[in-house]
Amino acid sequence: MAAPLELSCWGGGWGLPSVHSESLVVMAYAKFSGAPLKVNVIDNTWRGSRGDVPILTTEDNIVSQPAKILNFLRKQKYNADYELSAKQGADTLAYIALLEEKLLPAVLHTFWVESDNYFTVTKPWFASQIPFPLSLILPGRMSRGPILSSPAETHMLRK
Repeated sequence: MAAPLELSCWGGGWGLPSVHSESLVVMAYAKFSGAPLKVNVIDNTWRGSRGDVPILTTEDNIVSQPAKILNFLRKQKYNADYELSAKQGADTLAYIALLEEKLLPAVLHTFWVESDNYFTVTKPWFASQIPFPLSLILPGRMSRGPILSSPAETHMLRK
């Protein structure tokens, strides 16, 4: 029997299982590949081993970052692409690139850069999920943190 797989990630809102895009990537892949994943909702990213979410935990391993988690799942024989033809696999890679290059910056801009949306939706939701006093600090830190990792990326999204 395979080791239990536990995914620690931000909780959901607005009908989604998680509001964190990277957590949604891992959850969707696990669902499509049939991986038995138990989701643990955390209310702040400092509970993680290094502060990263999502975090996949097994008996022997702790894996963070979506690409590393997906590779780990593939090595455990949970592969959503196993039955695809070469053309279908290439189409999948093209769609992934399209989503990462075009849709992800738009989503990040909508959540974290557009000030009206940030102050009326994003910040209040994240603050409601985080215990006091971190709820006063962490949403602002998240908006300036790894989501927009460099001033150049922030400038590009603000254009």
